[in-house]
Amino acid sequence: MTEVISDPQNQSLLVLWLAIAVDALWRWPQSTHPLTLMRYLVQQMGRKVVPSREYGPSQHYISGSLAALVLLTPLVICIAILVYMAQYPIFFEAIILVALLDFGYQRKQYKKVLASVGRNKKSLAREMVQTITARQCDSLTDIGIAKAAIESLWLKFLYLYCGVIFYFIVAGPIGALVYRLLLLTSWQWHYRTPSMVYFALPVRKIVALLVLPPAIIGGFVTLMVSSPVKGVRAMKRSPVKDKTSMLLALLGGALDIKLGGPAIYANKKYRFPRVGGANDVRYSHMLAAKSIVTHAMIAIAAIASLLMIIVARV
Repeated sequence: MTEVISDPQNQSLLVLWLAIAVDALWRWPQSTHPLTLMRYLVQQMGRKVVPSREYGPSQHYISGSLAALVLLTPLVICIAILVYMAQYPIFFEAIILVALLDFGYQRKQYKKVLASVGRNKKSLAREMVQTITARQCDSLTDIGIAKAAIESLWLKFLYLYCGVIFYFIVAGPIGALVYRLLLLTSWQWHYRTPSMVYFALPVRKIVALLVLPPAIIGGFVTLMVSSPVKGVRAMKRSPVKDKTSMLLALLGGALDIKLGGPAIYANKKYRFPRVGGANDVRYSHMLAAKSIVTHAMIAIAAIASLLMIIVARV
């Protein structure tokens, strides 16, 4: 038994199981969560160093790149050295992955939206959905609230849950840390904010590439646990073929609901295409979306565990 636990591959599997179990059963309070501090630091860095509008796009690109490097690189290096020098690195690896895999907060807020919609408390539902999406929610209708909540839960499952697990398997805890910090930075410096259009572009381009593998894997697994034929047909029917539209079309097709459409960011309305199925979103679809994401989470955890077991035995 001691030899099994001392094997680095088996230790990584135990760390993954611990992080998945903690995410499923326990909520790290946001007030004390390490990523809460990082969100604050990233926000403050963006406000301090973003150039004014008189400067050209190239100056914004440079400032955004340097800001991310100066803020994130020392932290990653210090944590990597700590893990490398530790007598029991598995302890620090477990803490890192538990902190990074914080998809439980998104599910908790989604449940609050569900409860508010179920009790027909529209104002409260808008407030709750605002905590998990970057769009403006103060004028959303019942259908808009439900769509925004479903889209946020779905995309964050792919980018956050699948992404952290994928890069933990591929590049270890430090690789997952780099991915999660870049994802956090991209979300905090949202490109729809007028002052961040060019400033956030370098980080956004990197993140757009990094999220592709986990999004493809998570989308494929979701198709397998839902309605693969409907999902694929909806993706083929999608009027545009960008990443977000295709992912929304996949889930919309599986649930036979319309996703996408107009959204307001920073007081500006963007008319995104409607994708997915033929029906408007209802409360029952919110429950179905939650069920599909839960089944996909279980499948992703099982596949990741199986892959790590196979690698450990090779």
